[in-house]
Amino acid sequence: MKNLLDLLDHAAHRFGSRTSAVSASGDAELTFAELHARSERVAAALAQRCGVRPGQHVALLLPNTVDFLPLYFGILRAGAVAVPVNARLRAEELEFILGDSEAQALFLHPSTLAAAQGALAKLPGLKHRIAVGFRAEADIPPGAERFETWLEQPGAAPPRPEPERDDVAAIIYTSGTTGRPKGAMLTHGNILYNVASTKHSHGLRPEDVHLLVVPLFHVTGLNTIMPTAFEQGAKLVVSAQADPEDLLDTIARHRCTTFFGVPTTFYLLTNLPAQDPGKTASLRLICYSGAPMSPQTILKLRERFPGVELHNFFGLTETTSVSSVLPDDQVLTRSDSVGLPPPGLELRIVDDADRPLPARAVGELVIRGPSVLKGYFKRDEATAEALRGGWFHTGDTAYLDEEGYLFLQGRKKELIIVAGENVYPIEVENALCAHPAVQEAAVFGKPDKALGEVVHAAVVLRQGQQTTEKDLRRYLGEKLAAFKLPRTVRILERLPRNASGKVLKRDLSAAHEG
Repeated sequence: MKNLLDLLDHAAHRFGSRTSAVSASGDAELTFAELHARSERVAAALAQRCGVRPGQHVALLLPNTVDFLPLYFGILRAGAVAVPVNARLRAEELEFILGDSEAQALFLHPSTLAAAQGALAKLPGLKHRIAVGFRAEADIPPGAERFETWLEQPGAAPPRPEPERDDVAAIIYTSGTTGRPKGAMLTHGNILYNVASTKHSHGLRPEDVHLLVVPLFHVTGLNTIMPTAFEQGAKLVVSAQADPEDLLDTIARHRCTTFFGVPTTFYLLTNLPAQDPGKTASLRLICYSGAPMSPQTILKLRERFPGVELHNFFGLTETTSVSSVLPDDQVLTRSDSVGLPPPGLELRIVDDADRPLPARAVGELVIRGPSVLKGYFKRDEATAEALRGGWFHTGDTAYLDEEGYLFLQGRKKELIIVAGENVYPIEVENALCAHPAVQEAAVFGKPDKALGEVVHAAVVLRQGQQTTEKDLRRYLGEKLAAFKLPRTVRILERLPRNASGKVLKRDLSAAHEG
């Protein structure tokens, strides 16, 4: 296989009548043959009804739904590039991403409608808007077309494209240190390599039933679980519901065997009242990523799910997903490590001059191999800065031990990870400084038992201006996704700085209470 269309063709041919995906509620289901056929219809409608041409971009603003799957492959079948967009973003964030990505068409959902309408009001050029999952015709927003109607007479599908491995399949936006998101261009080859890495490192099997609760707009869902399941003919159980008790019911109902999630989810699971262990007897593998998992939580997971393998793993949008995996037999003895890279991917620790450092020396983590992004869309400078000397510079500080295990130490880019979602301080700081009363702001993360980390902020007000923490949080709530909102906003007379004028966020964090 040289592209993802080959992967879907292969799955439809080999596993045609087998279920490819079912919703957690059981009200939507597709066989591999139906997935393939519906993807063809989506491609035809994109080409004939929306005028989408090969190489153009189509955005997906959806939570996890079974419909997401034929839409994604239909975009690729039309020769276009998919742009999955975080369904939790607010209007201002969406406006930038949809405009920057140059999307020709947009699939939207009732759960994303409010934010989408705010963004689309300022994007008159994005004329093709397809409403997915709307029950009543009256709920369809003005200027949008109901998905079912849009698919009724799609016309002929365009000639099947033959993407090369180096051709871009998806653009996934990741926040940057400049405060503006950047579109990471991931290729068909990147994703196919990630499928091979996933099978090798996580040991996924054709007979698995995967609980797909991590978002399809992030790389773990889109590039790890979904294509690996399709390549093997395994079943996906698609859920947008993160409530721990509901997830246990879903596992029991569908006999799920794998469960990928963020540590927050598993922390909450371990604190639920004891239940019949038979409900989750089908589970054989739990994989967690996005934040450290405490040994206490690991021990509770062992107790609650006896015999289930636990894998910690690390990945970045820019490396497609899987960059290292810590196997089950190491999760306690090396609980502070994120493991070893898959075959073909190289990890290195370098100093500020990009010189390799010895074992256990802390420096910047750089990565080289088939999963590294092609570049950032329309960001030549950022691409050149990140891809130096053939290595992707992650901005994360880390070290490797003598056996090559990776230990993350901090975040050179000051990334805060809230329940698996990336928050860059500069983005929140810019939003705070847009408030007329705020002169400057500093944003930092603090550990949180349930969420991994939470955002906190400190601000200095302009002379003669007044505001309150409540007002600032309400103001940010109109501009930023909920997971980016500071839990507290302290109003200070001045921010602590060093001799060169740099804000000492470590001092702010140390002095912070609550």
